[in-house]
Amino acid sequence: MLLTKKIILDELNNLIDWKFIDSKIVKFIERGGRGKHLGYLVKEIWDAAEKADHHPDILLTYSGIKITLFTHDESGITSKDIEFARELDERLKYILNPEN
Repeated sequence: MLLTKKIILDELNNLIDWKFIDSKIVKFIERGGRGKHLGYLVKEIWDAAEKADHHPDILLTYSGIKITLFTHDESGITSKDIEFARELDERLKYILNPEN
């Protein structure tokens, strides 16, 4: 079931650095000093996607990684996208901030 824009924005308030852009939710992870670790981050995203059976668009660039979530079968954002974003945040917070 598609989520309303209000619900999406409310949910994004509880997530880390996700934005609602062009009817999709998007997160950009800046390269910063972790350039050599970007491949590892992509692998973590891929592993989470396989586990959830929900596959984001992943764009790896020199400046970082852009993750875009959108449920293609529903042509919009569903709870599956929000749940997957939450799962990614949990996985990535320890990788991006190991002191946590």
